[in-house]
Order: sequence, then C-alpha cells, then structure tokens
Amino acid sequence: MEFCNKLGIPPVPVTEREVALFATYLARRLKPSSVRQYINIVRIMHLEAGLGHPFEQSWLVKTTLRGIDREKGREVVRKSPMTPSLLLAIKNQLNLTLPMDAVFWAACLVMFFGLLRRSNLFSDAKGFQADKQLTRDCFLIEQDSHCITVLVKWSKNNQFRERVHKVNLPVLEPHPLCPVAAVVSAFRLQGPQAPSSPAFSLTATAFARRLRYLVAGRTDISSHSFRRGGATWALSCGVPGEVIKVMGDWKSSAYLAYVDQIPQLTLDYYRTKMCTNLPTA
Repeated sequence: MEFCNKLGIPPVPVTEREVALFATYLARRLKPSSVRQYINIVRIMHLEAGLGHPFEQSWLVKTTLRGIDREKGREVVRKSPMTPSLLLAIKNQLNLTLPMDAVFWAACLVMFFGLLRRSNLFSDAKGFQADKQLTRDCFLIEQDSHCITVLVKWSKNNQFRERVHKVNLPVLEPHPLCPVAAVVSAFRLQGPQAPSSPAFSLTATAFARRLRYLVAGRTDISSHSFRRGGATWALSCGVPGEVIKVMGDWKSSAYLAYVDQIPQLTLDYYRTKMCTNLPTA
C-alpha cells in the first residue's frame, strides 16, 4: 500500500510494469526470497478479487526478479547448530532451583533432543494455543521407563493435525544434559497444573531474549539452532539419515542441508567409501 500510495495507483488491479517496479522498490532493502514473497501477495490479492494471475507469463517480471537474484545473490544464511558444549555453557549460567530457569532449560533440551521447532513449544503474538503448543498432558512419564514420550499434535508439516508425531526423550542421568531430568524438575518446580496448561510457560519472544543473553549476543544462534543442532549431532554420531528424518518429522530431505555443518563427516566418507574404492590402474 505504501508503494501504491507513492505512485498514486490502486493496489488492484496492477500492470506487469507496476509489479516489476514494485519488485525493484522492495529489492532496495529485502533479500530476493523476501521480494518473491511480497510479489506473491500481489498475486493472491488479484486472485481473491477474481481477476486472475496478473503476471503469470510476464517476461518483464520474470527477468526483473532474475536480475535481482543476480545482483544481490540468493545465498541462504542459516543459523549455527546448537552443540552439547554450548548447552553446558548455558546451563552453567542458570539457577535451576528457580522455576523460570528450570523451564527455560527443559525447553532447550526438549528442542535439542526432540528436534522440535520453537512453534511446538512457545506461544507467539496470537497467545498460547493448546491445540498447537505442547501442554502438560503431551508428556507421558511412565514408571521404570527409559524415556519420556512427547505427543506433538501440530507442526509446520502437520498443520491440519491429521496425525500425532511421537518424540522419545531419553533418560541420560546422571549426565547433566538429561532431558528427562530437566522436564521432571521443571514440572515439579512449577507445581500442579491443569493437563491443558502450557508445558513451558514462556513466550517465543521471552525465550529468544533469554537465549540471546546467555550466548553473549551471538546473532548466529536462535531457537532454530536447537533443531539444527540436534540433527547435526545425530548425524555426527552416525545416526542414519532416514532415522533422523523420522525423528525430526521432515517430509522432505531438508535435513540433509545440515551435513554441511560437519565437514569431518563428509571427509570421512571420501576417505572410507570413495577413495578406498578408486582403481589404481
């Protein structure tokens, strides 16, 4: 709307030339991938108005977007993976006798070992949603069990809740990174709660702010670092890729992008699988 107001044109309908101008206007401050997302909104607005796709076969729009890609590049900057060493450094700064510190720490380990997204645990601006975020009754703690089973009812890959993804968190006591011990301690310190109450009484913003402080302001670490870190650590430990895909509930092979975080792993494959089988004559 800001763009349209500056040019004195209506937002619907627009010409392909105006769409190309809008793309270059956005490219001053946005990444090429974000420019495409904004341009797609223009398409949706026209379809909702019953006007059809305004630039589906537009050579002008297509080459403008290609030129933006070439000029700015399309490199994807990923967050660094969380590591066990960094987790221990975070734990050493917490007072785990305090309920909020215990909840924060339990959330860290659940995301790392469960390969979960931030949206599985924390509420955002819309507030807590019991049908999306984890609640107390999503954690099945059984006596004499070697794990806690977490029932994930909703995720980015399961937006219509047609299935329940089960995550098993292992008992690692007396190791300081035991996720089961962290969850049990957090629940105990918070006291009795209703089954449908939030498992982790933190907002996404509050968690991100605390995490940034504990990692000394590192911009390459975020809540997504736990999911990346869990998958990266599993790969480095030799867990088969297909098993990791199931653990993280990936529909695609996106988890394979994490291999680039483990150069030693790929080097070992070169040495043990490829180089040893090369002919000598």
